[in-house]
Amino acid sequence: MRADEKILKDMQTPEGKAKMNEWIKDYVVKEKVKNEKIKSMMSNTTYIEWLKQFTRNKDGFSDDEWLYFPEKISETDRKNVEKLCLLYKGIANYSQQNYIYPIPCEFGNFYRVKLGNFGFEIGILVGQGTVFFFNKVLLEDDKDFIDFNDILLGKKQDNVDQINATLDSLANMIITAYESKVPIEAIVSTLENTIKNLISKKENKPKTLVR
Repeated sequence: MRADEKILKDMQTPEGKAKMNEWIKDYVVKEKVKNEKIKSMMSNTTYIEWLKQFTRNKDGFSDDEWLYFPEKISETDRKNVEKLCLLYKGIANYSQQNYIYPIPCEFGNFYRVKLGNFGFEIGILVGQGTVFFFNKVLLEDDKDFIDFNDILLGKKQDNVDQINATLDSLANMIITAYESKVPIEAIVSTLENTIKNLISKKENKPKTLVR
């Protein structure tokens, strides 16, 4: 019997079901606690102020930097470093609600955020493990930054209603096509080809030299 088959079989026993229920309850509790921590972090500037202070003599850091040398930073700083993932997830939550997408990088992605004249990148790298990183960056006119004040206020970005309306219209067109006996495979193929063409045009668009 394969290992996966044995696991599935064990899960059907009373003991297996009890363990699964316990795991689910534990997971739900942990997720609730984590979400409360994220909500609290996104409701004030306390963590951002700590980041300013912590990086006053450095350009950035990752949350695994002191993993094997915890004695090299204070207990308070070490606990705050461990919360970097919560900042990323909080910003990601806000961004997803407002159709703001992360900037891809090698092995991961990041968001650019600002608070006043303080600009930074908060990102994730995925390889053998998951690492969250923070970099200070200069505020530049040609780069888009998420304003942390918008997150504090829960501000809906100006284009969200228009995007929602356009997506609803697109969904209705797809439903109409399907109800008109257009094969679902043809609809999927058309959408995929259209998206590929758009991506190709975007990638081949001549770069403008900014002076």
